Amino acid sequence: MKLNQKWQLGLLALGSCLGMMIAVPAQASVPDISEWQGKLSKTQVKNLKGQTQFVINRVQYGSNYEDIHHKTNENLYVKYGVPFGSYDFATFTSKSGAIQEAKDFYRRSNKHTTFYVLDFETTSMSASAANTAVKAWYSQMRKLTKKHLLFYSYQSFATTYANSARKKFDAQWIANYSYKPTVSFSLWQYTDNYYLKALGQYVDNNRYGKKWGTVYHPLKWWQNKATTVAKPKTTTTSTTNKVTKPVTYKYSSYTKGQHVYLHAGAVRYVDRTVIPTRVKKKYYRITAVKSYKRSHSKQAVYLAGLNQWVLSQDVTGYWVGQHGSYTLKQNSTVFSDINLKHATKTKLPKGKTYAGKLVKSGSYYRIKLSRGGYISAQVSRSDHAYIESVPSSKRIVAKQNIYTHRSSKFTKGNRVALHKKNKALKIVAVHKRSTGSRYFETNKGNYFTANKLYVKTK
Repeated sequence: MKLNQKWQLGLLALGSCLGMMIAVPAQASVPDISEWQGKLSKTQVKNLKGQTQFVINRVQYGSNYEDIHHKTNENLYVKYGVPFGSYDFATFTSKSGAIQEAKDFYRRSNKHTTFYVLDFETTSMSASAANTAVKAWYSQMRKLTKKHLLFYSYQSFATTYANSARKKFDAQWIANYSYKPTVSFSLWQYTDNYYLKALGQYVDNNRYGKKWGTVYHPLKWWQNKATTVAKPKTTTTSTTNKVTKPVTYKYSSYTKGQHVYLHAGAVRYVDRTVIPTRVKKKYYRITAVKSYKRSHSKQAVYLAGLNQWVLSQDVTGYWVGQHGSYTLKQNSTVFSDINLKHATKTKLPKGKTYAGKLVKSGSYYRIKLSRGGYISAQVSRSDHAYIESVPSSKRIVAKQNIYTHRSSKFTKGNRVALHKKNKALKIVAVHKRSTGSRYFETNKGNYFTANKLYVKTK
């Protein structure tokens, strides 16, 4: 979710879970709606009814800012039977501020909402003061309503700044885009890149159910009609006999010069200062990397523009610019659409090279294959097939026997000399063809391939 531009802040999208009275697809979404999705039309809301199990509508950004479209959108939800909850993006900085914010939130919320959410994901308070303020918000809301109260945050932030207070709430809604949360939760915000056809936009999406949450609530509970709640899984009820799960590390092999997308769920820089919302969900260029093990990362990357180190788990690398050919690091499914929603039966094997060009879909890059179809342009899934710059050593080493040529046409008749495997060649330039492929020019004015299958930098 995002804040009105006059604040110059981009708020992270929330998702929530609320049961529907009608039949919906098994994979129906559970998104959040805020003013950044705009003033919804009747058609959009009618479509939401069949594509979502429920939505959560942002009501305010603290006491001082009320979402400009929430009333209009909520009235349409009521009219067309779209179940919805309401959330307050917290900005309070004290116990008294939390109490007032709760009062304002309740007063502004639509009476047909089925539950209320405290979205607590940024603060200038200490952990002790933050826990006190969150408890005060909960206590004030409990005086005003008997409906369910939910706590929302990112896992790392929740356990740092509201670890005791969050447990008072009726349910916890945890955001973690890297892996399934390891704290108790009933609703999991697992992505910020779900294409919701009803709106024609990318939104955050959420999962709930027996296979996803550690505390399960049926749809009727989200409709404020349930009377029983399943007990938490035994692995989450004990702190003394808790089984430690092995850490699953995110991709940690980024290199200098790559471009990365900073996740909306990123919380802190490596120096542990808070990452401002306004700098998230944007692309940055990596100018340095270092080994750094923390949380689910084994690497830190330095981002130009931010001039900060961030954990590798907080970014996703994408190929940006025209590279021409790509060698797959993983087996890949080809999709028929740019949004990667409709998989084809074509599977491309790891290690093979394919021609294609980069195209952008919303905030994300894809590779449009020359053979047809699309695959992800994430750097963790593929590598551009050619060396694209002159190394500082100005030397390239043959990985296998290669020929230099008199011209850029690598025909047998243009061959100059055979260079044996492991031989270094001096180069002065790298050139690019219209297809995106690259080739080197030697200090003697001859040419040879820049394909990584045949050469490497020294």
